[in-house]
Amino acid sequence: MALFVLILFLISGATAPIRLSLEQSSKIQHLIFIVQENHSFDNYFGTYPGANGILANTSIPMETNDTAMGCVQPYHLSAAVPVSIVGDELPIGVADPDDLPVTDNNSASPFHIITQSLGRDIEHSAAVAHQDYDNGKMDGFVQAEGTNLTMGYYDRSDIPYYWDYADHYVLDDDFFSSEMGPSLPNHLYIVSGADGPLDSSEACVVNGSIIDNLPCGPLDAADQSAIEWSGALTWSTLAEELSLGNVSWASYVGNADPEVATLWNVLPLFEYFQQNPDQLSAHVKSTAYFATDIQNNNLPTVSWIIPGKWQPPGFPSVFAGQSVSEHPPARPDEGMDYVAYLVNQIMNSDYWQSTAIVITWDDYGGFYDHVAPPQIDQSGLGFRVPTLVISPWAKPGFIDHTQYEFSSMLALAEHTFNLSSLHTRDAVSNDMNNSFDFNQSPQAALIEPANYVAEPAPTPTPTYYASPLATASPSSSSSPPSPTTTQVTTPSTYSPVKSPFPALTSRPAKGSSTGAGFETATMGTVIALSVIVFAAIAARKKLRTRVNSGDNSKLFS
Repeated sequence: MALFVLILFLISGATAPIRLSLEQSSKIQHLIFIVQENHSFDNYFGTYPGANGILANTSIPMETNDTAMGCVQPYHLSAAVPVSIVGDELPIGVADPDDLPVTDNNSASPFHIITQSLGRDIEHSAAVAHQDYDNGKMDGFVQAEGTNLTMGYYDRSDIPYYWDYADHYVLDDDFFSSEMGPSLPNHLYIVSGADGPLDSSEACVVNGSIIDNLPCGPLDAADQSAIEWSGALTWSTLAEELSLGNVSWASYVGNADPEVATLWNVLPLFEYFQQNPDQLSAHVKSTAYFATDIQNNNLPTVSWIIPGKWQPPGFPSVFAGQSVSEHPPARPDEGMDYVAYLVNQIMNSDYWQSTAIVITWDDYGGFYDHVAPPQIDQSGLGFRVPTLVISPWAKPGFIDHTQYEFSSMLALAEHTFNLSSLHTRDAVSNDMNNSFDFNQSPQAALIEPANYVAEPAPTPTPTYYASPLATASPSSSSSPPSPTTTQVTTPSTYSPVKSPFPALTSRPAKGSSTGAGFETATMGTVIALSVIVFAAIAARKKLRTRVNSGDNSKLFS
């Protein structure tokens, strides 16, 4: 099937995907995929020098169909005061995100978020993600999310180790999530390169594809909740292919029970592992075994590392009992320390010379990103996510503008270890070859302290505008690509598919006046009106049902 798809590409004249040669890939004997949670590229690297980051004069309207209600200019928050936003994985006892309180700053352009915590999760279900996207205009974030926090960003002062890795190794700035939606479908792509086919009446399944989260039990914010679904996914995963090919692999999971399926730990959902539980117990283990396997010279050929409750030894005490996932309200500095600990284990071992580490985030988390993702099928692509490639063979200080997605990680493993493609997406995706130079002298390890705790700082206020500021188009870059970089568009045989989700509609606030008043309003008046507007929007959100509420009958109407 994969060969047939590639032949179709060649016949159609489409650009062939970039591939590693076996001679090149022989220098990589171990691949490690570290998967964190819920941040867009602009949210973490939108101000990184030379990257395709936040555009000058970015401003997002509070209502896409009524710009007279006002827009806001990017502003800079500090690094440690919690703020509150909503999402697809809710606190214990909350079934509907609309039951959570409205935030007091309800519309903004990009601003610097405080590192410590976002208080709770931004909304990023499939329906809301499509409203954020707004048919490629990328201007629906504030209205759809119902908060200005979607426009927040972090920088070197908040996540210094991640920026250090970008300085020394590779930052991929055109790496997209595979699906425009939340965690589960994107994790399915991370392990299998597909989100179906599935014949199910679950509301999260559309035309055979899982586009949203399956029902789950109450959320343990540090440990995730078990998926409450009795079915099985029948398509193949890379893990299954590795097992059948006698290639060693492991999935290191931070949950208390690594063999329980969650939105992030998806291998137990697959029929192969349900029918072969010995394979699950042999390969899916606690993250605590990662360092032990390295010390015992037992590092697998391919590894996934999924966050959960587990924390490294000697972790800063301020993080005790909190999640390392970076999924709001988890702290980015905490997750960064956890990731640095994992990377240090490899760098301090003999495995460093033969290993490539890919650090990525499973979805955009509801955070703004200015690049409109290509729509190659019903599912995606989704919004850009930060991705770092760390290896002695990673190009030094390189920003890779090649288009990738989660299936590219599978393609990298398949071409490195001479495996067959699983599905269409991994067969046609670029395999991250452009992030490597196998003829260079191997790079040295960069050992980070893994104990960074962001300091609290004052919280600034956003700047509001009566009308949008002039800016570049959503898909263009404020920093042109380096002339030494090759840009490649992932070829595709897919035809554009009409979105099954409702478009944004203007919902004026009850009892408030809008329009010319914004032209002369003081800053304080604008902020006050913003609160009123989004209080009304929050009240109307009951019309937007979600998987978490258990009533999804109107989601695709």
